Amino acid sequence: MFKALIISLTKKAAISLFALGLASCNRITEAGLPEISYLSGPVVTADPLATVSPTPFIPLRPTSTPLPTATVTPTSPPSATPIQPWGEFLAPEEPSATEIPRPMPRIDFSDKTVNIILLGSDMRPAGRSFRTDAMMILSLDPGEGKATVISIPRDLYVYIPGWRLNRINSADLHGGPEMVKDTILYNLGIKIDYWVRINFSGFITAVNILDGIDVQVGKYLQDKCGTTHTYYPGVHHMRGFEALCYTRMRYRSSDFDRLRRQQEVIRAFFNRLVSLHGISKAPQLFDQFDSLVQTDITINEIIGLIPLGVTLFSDTSRVHSYSIDSTMVTSWRVPYSGASVQLPNREAIEAMLQSAFDFSPNQD
Repeated sequence: MFKALIISLTKKAAISLFALGLASCNRITEAGLPEISYLSGPVVTADPLATVSPTPFIPLRPTSTPLPTATVTPTSPPSATPIQPWGEFLAPEEPSATEIPRPMPRIDFSDKTVNIILLGSDMRPAGRSFRTDAMMILSLDPGEGKATVISIPRDLYVYIPGWRLNRINSADLHGGPEMVKDTILYNLGIKIDYWVRINFSGFITAVNILDGIDVQVGKYLQDKCGTTHTYYPGVHHMRGFEALCYTRMRYRSSDFDRLRRQQEVIRAFFNRLVSLHGISKAPQLFDQFDSLVQTDITINEIIGLIPLGVTLFSDTSRVHSYSIDSTMVTSWRVPYSGASVQLPNREAIEAMLQSAFDFSPNQD
């Protein structure tokens, strides 16, 4: 009977299982709205109490004033090359602060695999600028009956095809989901089939409809979100506003630790949603789905993924989670702006992807 209930979920149910629970990390008001708008395998290894690097700017749409031409320095990634490395991808329209690296080797997936990019945005209804501070790749493999989740840090400094090197969280603002897809393909070698975007208020509403979620907190955390919150390892019941705060706090933590917390929260959301209580709340979630989530996934694709969804929800050991963590990047400041970013260690990232997807690295 339980399996029959799960299979009966519609397109909106299936995608909401994956989309809701993503969030990023700006200041939030006590009213629950932002001031400006997850499970085996290795996860974040950085110290959760490490001092976070400040965010020096919010990415804005480009103006007519060109950026100063940067001088190439020895701090560029070791695999970079100064001679038009972008190949079949669009050439940059603006100068970059360091050399543009070559595209990462493409990963060959089976014909049945579906790759989805999940975007947690601080977009406001009337806002001109926003950031995509939570990014996860969800790779669904119906043939093997498994799923892989890869968390990406917002400050990863990558080539955005057709633009320049910049933080990965600026791609959506500059060119929308299609530019995000191109950016993931260029820098990680993963072809993205579909995109899903959710904002803060949508996340809060979804968690509250479920009457809260039980989050298995893995490490001690004391941080600020309006007021000071203290968490000890163990299970904590959280309503929507508190769950959003927990995923986004960073004053006394780090962006890498935040990836761990996002994974804890999305796991708790999944567990709540597939419980009998969660299923009883499904009609309310469906009624508000269009206001909570944006996506380009087709109904035919959703129907085809429902059997895999049943398998994953029945056996969460089939869902594997990975992160681009502090061992895979080098901290760096952009000379002309002072922005604190993370240069990718391409060899380390490729090794992680090889473990996640069991492919042989390209030796070219």
